[in-house]
Amino acid sequence: MGADKTDVMSFDEGFAFLGEDFGPRYPPMLEGARSPEPDKKLLYVARQGCRVAVRRGRVIVEHDEAELLSVPTSQVGRLVCFGSVGITAGCRTWALSQDVSVTLASRRGNFLGSIVNDSWPARSSRVRAQLAFEGTDAEIAAARAIVDSKLGHQITVLRRFGRRQHADEVAEAVHQIQGMRRMLPEAATRDEVMGLEGAAAASYWPCVGLLMPEELRFSFRSRQPPADIPNAAFSFLYTLLLGECVTAIHAAGLDAGIGVLHSTEDRRPSLALDLMEEFRPLVVDQTVVAAARRGALTAGHGQAPPGKSGVWLTAAGREAVIDAYETRMLQTTKGALAGFAGSWRRHVYRQAQRLRRTIEYREPWTGLSWR
Repeated sequence: MGADKTDVMSFDEGFAFLGEDFGPRYPPMLEGARSPEPDKKLLYVARQGCRVAVRRGRVIVEHDEAELLSVPTSQVGRLVCFGSVGITAGCRTWALSQDVSVTLASRRGNFLGSIVNDSWPARSSRVRAQLAFEGTDAEIAAARAIVDSKLGHQITVLRRFGRRQHADEVAEAVHQIQGMRRMLPEAATRDEVMGLEGAAAASYWPCVGLLMPEELRFSFRSRQPPADIPNAAFSFLYTLLLGECVTAIHAAGLDAGIGVLHSTEDRRPSLALDLMEEFRPLVVDQTVVAAARRGALTAGHGQAPPGKSGVWLTAAGREAVIDAYETRMLQTTKGALAGFAGSWRRHVYRQAQRLRRTIEYREPWTGLSWR
């Protein structure tokens, strides 16, 4: 290579290489801290008929009187139960007293609810602030910012996983999503903001399906029930993410039922869904596509539920996507938020705190930087 084509460049100053810009706006991964071992871990219990108890300082999972797992309570930071899994009174008492959240989901993975400690100081004043925030210009501005961040992350997913043979389809989907982003500043109501999000999704999901391995390709996003393995994986991991967002919202002293973007009229954790929006592509979509592309999620990871339509993940499929999800959530980054570094899981909690400041003090809310 000629000397005139060789140079030493700086990420601090920024540079261009092969048509791509590099610089400080890209949040780099922290050296040597990609997936640190957490002090406390999440315990997932999905085997039907199990019971979770706490005895002598240990969390114990039992099935038919046989002990399947026993770990010190000090090592469990959160509990996620799927389907017919029992929780003893002693376990509930321990969880509430130690601020260990419990997420409850159906066997298929649909979010049902959470058990969280509801005794944060000054929570009543924050709930009043949430009610006062409803219907204001600041609320619509925050709703627009939430959707704008989500659409930006969707574009990143498409560009990151796009391949030369699908360049035209990716370019067209990105063009359509960018068009929706440009229209967001003119959206004057919550319904208009949600309409633009839905229009962007109509371009995003078919393109995501095209970028999957051939045996896992799909044409549209299907939810209840999922029509294929990738959609089952998306729905399953969205449930896990929603449970974490509910906990983060409660930890910030907010009421999860009073939404900014999502309607507060439905019986759902609307504010947690708001918090979750930008993390859908950043965490879950990225995780599922990457798992499929490297062969961790395969065509053999689906099963037809007896007497029902749709597709469920097999036990091996759930294990594969949970492992990929945890790896993603433990990745440590800096630069996604100014002056803050930590795992993506910590970013969920930080964004909940920033959402609280937006509601209480009308501070502008901005999404995470991810490129």
